[in-house]
Amino acid sequence: MIKQDMNKQKFIKYTFLLCIIGLILCGSAGCTQQKKVQPEILWVNGTYAVLTELNGGDYTLLGGMKANDFNKRLELASLEEWWDVTDRASADETLNWLLDTGHRADYASLMQVLEEDDASGLEREELAKYLSEIVGDEEEAKYLVNAYDNYVNYGAGAIDGWDYCRAVSLCGWYYIAGFYTEQEALDKSLEIAQTIQKRFSSWDEMMDSYLRGYEYWSYESGDARREIYEDIKTRNNNLYLLDWNLPLT
Repeated sequence: MIKQDMNKQKFIKYTFLLCIIGLILCGSAGCTQQKKVQPEILWVNGTYAVLTELNGGDYTLLGGMKANDFNKRLELASLEEWWDVTDRASADETLNWLLDTGHRADYASLMQVLEEDDASGLEREELAKYLSEIVGDEEEAKYLVNAYDNYVNYGAGAIDGWDYCRAVSLCGWYYIAGFYTEQEALDKSLEIAQTIQKRFSSWDEMMDSYLRGYEYWSYESGDARREIYEDIKTRNNNLYLLDWNLPLT
């Protein structure tokens, strides 16, 4: 009888421990029963889901992660390192730069200079050699040739998606870091997302522009990011099944 009581006590303690562990997991990314997310928020998250996935985040959450003290510290350090954002003022300044100028302005100016230098009259190999002599790097020259091809095919707005998608991602990160309230982040994200809807006609068109911008900025292939995009499209929680023209209010 005493042995049975001891086993019963162990069972109760074990069950209690499992309940505590379950509560801890539900407080982090481990809980599988999550509140249903509004489609408008998922649409917004889709603009930077590839980057969220690349960073090991959850693209069903605003900002790619839960808003808590631990993630706040992580995001504060990340924003300072990669964006020089340290407070609300620098956060607003950086976001406004992306929306008003971004990399697309420099891109358009550089491509116009190449056009004025009659780059279109050169064969691809000749243009690569010409640019290599200017920038002093063959690999960089190769991506500049690609950038010029994109300019010829898609115009001065060829990489607009790069700036706009990153602008939406900043809104989410500002929320996690505490620079924006959740409502502020959502309002601004939806505003930018409406611009993206008008600028492009589909998820694929937006992503193509984003990747062209990434390659122009990084001088690296965007293939790895495109693979992530295509992989997300095969999943049960595929954000890209959402109607591109979903009303974003």
